[in-house]
Amino acid sequence: MTPKPTQLQTIKAELLKGNAIDSVQAFERHHITRLSSIIERLRKKGMAIQSTRQKNSSLVNYSLARSD
Repeated sequence: MTPKPTQLQTIKAELLKGNAIDSVQAFERHHITRLSSIIERLRKKGMAIQSTRQKNSSLVNYSLARSD
């Protein structure tokens, strides 16, 4: 039996697929709360994650920073 991925691994996989994610999507797709905490931990591990605030909302989209 394969162990269930951690929340950190799940969000990292989403970002590496090129998907942006916000806290509502994280909860709806993966039942993950406290997305900002997971993002902070991934940043401390060296992932370049950008934050973009959605217009007319308090939600923030997280995605991998593009390297040009």
